[in-house]
Amino acid sequence: MIKTIFIISLFFNCIFSQNENSEKILFIGNSFTFYWNLPLIVESMANERGHNFDIYQSTASSSSLKDHWFENNQIKSKTLISNSAFNRVVLQDHSKNPLQNYEESKEYFMKFIDHIKLNNGIPYIYTTWMYEGITNNQYDVLDPMNHTLKPLAEKTGAILVPIDKVFRIFQQRYPTIPIFTMDSKHPSPAGIYLAACVFFRIFTGDSPLGLSKRYAREDESGKKIFLGMVEESSAIKCQKIVDEILPQKL
Repeated sequence: MIKTIFIISLFFNCIFSQNENSEKILFIGNSFTFYWNLPLIVESMANERGHNFDIYQSTASSSSLKDHWFENNQIKSKTLISNSAFNRVVLQDHSKNPLQNYEESKEYFMKFIDHIKLNNGIPYIYTTWMYEGITNNQYDVLDPMNHTLKPLAEKTGAILVPIDKVFRIFQQRYPTIPIFTMDSKHPSPAGIYLAACVFFRIFTGDSPLGLSKRYAREDESGKKIFLGMVEESSAIKCQKIVDEILPQKL
């Protein structure tokens, strides 16, 4: 993970002032969540189709769910869940933990899942992808992260978001489209777009076919900020593969 700590703070007064009719969602994780504005791209996709989503993130580079639980490095994830009435909360552990430190990973997934349910939210488990350092050559299943976390999701009633499976199939079909940055670990804009399509499908049940290839919004000064963009051909491939792999009724 990136060494420099990057924290996105969430201010309670902003959260409470949002439209009461919107569905509030929180992403908890690290750079595999905040790269290229993943949460806001998901929000933009959903809002484009008429879903009134209001998505926040609580993220810090290299953080684990244990870090989030104890609110290290100024993270306030547990407090946010307690105070902010999120309808859904996405949990992303450090990318190596579920496979290389399973007991700790399981412990803090379960702590957060219980905490989310206690606060009337729906928990989601974000299965990150394989990369150099946790190569799938060490495992005898196609999608080790999915294989490891699926029983936990079934036991707790959390919803599994199979990003790892979708990334693997996309790479097999379209090896010339890079879904990672030069470090071969963090997602490229196309990788984030692909992941966003998965979250869109999981959250809404709708097909991602026909979604925009880029999203933008204005800052407090009215200046346009692009959240992310991909080539149209890549966007269509991302949409089609998610539409094919994930069932519409979830």
